[in-house]
Amino acid sequence: MDMYKEKLRKSISFSLLFFPIFVGIMGTISLIVLVTWGIPQEDLQAQIPTILILALVIYGACAISLFLRSIFLRKGGSFK
Repeated sequence: MDMYKEKLRKSISFSLLFFPIFVGIMGTISLIVLVTWGIPQEDLQAQIPTILILALVIYGACAISLFLRSIFLRKGGSFK
């Protein structure tokens, strides 16, 4: 049973680290493509609030995941 809990703890810890890395990189690439090729330069000024909301969602999810991982590791591998 302890081996199962240890594997579960390691997989949750890895998932909470892999998610923000992957989403952060893919979100950054998506925002760069959106700003450089997706939105015409004339409309870019009008679309800044939308781009900021999109960035907030992407990087906010990454920050929440890293925060949960820090809580998870601080308590010895459990969310109690």
